[in-house]
Amino acid sequence: MGVFAEINWLAIPFAGLITLFVGGLWYGPLFGKAWMKEVGLTEEQIKESGSPVTAMIKSFLASLALGVGLAIVIIWSGMPPGDWAGGAVVGLLMATLVVGGAVLPNYAFEDKTLRHFSIHLGNIVVSMALIGAMLAIWR
Repeated sequence: MGVFAEINWLAIPFAGLITLFVGGLWYGPLFGKAWMKEVGLTEEQIKESGSPVTAMIKSFLASLALGVGLAIVIIWSGMPPGDWAGGAVVGLLMATLVVGGAVLPNYAFEDKTLRHFSIHLGNIVVSMALIGAMLAIWR
């Protein structure tokens, strides 16, 4: 079982909750208007598109996998339990270097703007830093 036995499985659902909370703020009051402009949507179109429940469920499930992945990296790092700052740095670095590095070519080939990429990556960086801090504390 190895590293999976060391994961605090009670903490993993909170990764999903953190992602939903940050995303709600990020694509709402913080950067919602900028994001809508980048994707060519209006508030009316978003309201007419129906409930975001399905997308939120998919986001939550993806965040569970993200939480497991970050928990594994934190455990493998040998970080002592309670090192919230170290956990936040792990999340920040993984988001920026791994996720950002993997996803930027998609934006380039789809001819999306750097602003569009930055809005999405910013959400991921903040979410993963918070998840990393939470997982480091709650081991």
